[in-house]
Amino acid sequence: MIDYNELLKTEMTSLYGDLLERISTINGWYTIYKGTQAWQLPEDLDYTPTRKVTNLIKKVIDFRARYMFGKMPYFDLKPTVPDAKGSTANQDKAAEKEGLLQQIFTENRLHAKLLKGRKDCSIGGRVAIKLWAKKDEGLKIVISPAQEFFPLFNLDDADVLEKIIFVYQLNDEPSKVDQRIKKQTWEMIGGKCILNEANYNGYGNVVEIIDEEYDTGLAFIPIIIVLNGGLSGETEGESDVEALWSNQDAYNRLTSDDIDALKFQMFGQDVVTDADEGSIQGIKIAPGALIDLQTDPAAVNKQAAIQRLESNFTYAAKFADTVNRVKNDLYDTLEVPNVGLEQLQGLMQSGKSMRALYWGLMSACEEDWTEWGTALERMVDYILQMVKAYNLYGSRAIAEYETALEIHHYYPIPEDEDEGKRLDMDEVTTQVRSKKSYMKKWGEYEDEEAELDQIKAEKELFQDNFTAALIDNAAGNTE
Repeated sequence: MIDYNELLKTEMTSLYGDLLERISTINGWYTIYKGTQAWQLPEDLDYTPTRKVTNLIKKVIDFRARYMFGKMPYFDLKPTVPDAKGSTANQDKAAEKEGLLQQIFTENRLHAKLLKGRKDCSIGGRVAIKLWAKKDEGLKIVISPAQEFFPLFNLDDADVLEKIIFVYQLNDEPSKVDQRIKKQTWEMIGGKCILNEANYNGYGNVVEIIDEEYDTGLAFIPIIIVLNGGLSGETEGESDVEALWSNQDAYNRLTSDDIDALKFQMFGQDVVTDADEGSIQGIKIAPGALIDLQTDPAAVNKQAAIQRLESNFTYAAKFADTVNRVKNDLYDTLEVPNVGLEQLQGLMQSGKSMRALYWGLMSACEEDWTEWGTALERMVDYILQMVKAYNLYGSRAIAEYETALEIHHYYPIPEDEDEGKRLDMDEVTTQVRSKKSYMKKWGEYEDEEAELDQIKAEKELFQDNFTAALIDNAAGNTE
């Protein structure tokens, strides 16, 4: 096992304390999320107790992440200066800039990364969105889980990132000499973002220097920290796994004990009285088997008998009530509705009723969006500044167009999408949104320009036919 402290203690121990303990705690949350959930069993039992794990933690965390990012947010760029009458120049520039942004998102598979990053944020309490750019390779978007980075914020403003260190384990060789760890340090020095990057062995000795005091040419660190919950001034975030674990543990124990109880109680028990020991040993349990039951000679004036005591469950209702309360508490912790078939019985599944059912979850996700929305806006700002600084994709001029960003997010309720389309179509009708922008947002067209040309051609054809018909009517040709 690589000892991160060997690598980081000189630079970071005084600032962050025992980093290995922090990493171990987060790794423990990931272990629980993946389903490795154990508890202490009583000793000296004459049977092996059942350990049944129903991983509700993963289910509710994944559900909430899908609800937030199941649909890709739309990054809507609009011109800050309205077009003159009859002109679409500023709208076209905004559409071109939006197209550049969408190209970068598509190349980086941003939708998948956001969905996974939301899960990581829920498990570890925070994630880092890191932007990495090289002129010949374009821009890369990386989302790192909590155990890979260690930030240092301004003492007077927890929103100002002054330094951040990333640690990546490249292998896990048993020998420390062969172990490899990458340490990457971003730091603001004199208003410049300076990068140091090197590979180390398990003893913390430098094996390879990749970048040393490299001036990135940026006036900011191209990294955004996204927190899960927390209060003002906090920089760690809160793990949902930690909050859910007590109910998950109770649920596992209850269902495991129920299986054992059922195992021991579901079969009746044979009771033999006043029978000879030899005949008891000769009893065979099989379909149609005969029992040669003989009375024990020592049992004077008694007759051997055999009977069966059947189980009579009396705890079923109480168990169901308890386990359902525990399960509902777990779901309620993340405001995720427990929508099994039983819960949906009798519920009209219209758009309004489903919205009411998911109202708590929608409110919780809106709260999350106050964090994620700001982070994604900053990410877009950083991306465009990096495109300008490095002239990425040869698009410096495009990135300099004056635009305003609005991020639209959608929840998987059909009514939301229909309402969004209606509002955007009203904007097209009133000419405050272009048709091309609407098609980019809601359509799945391989080439919007070709589609617009086709629409124009069909409109002209219809107009020509209509005009020809009017001419024929005026000439008296009504055949």
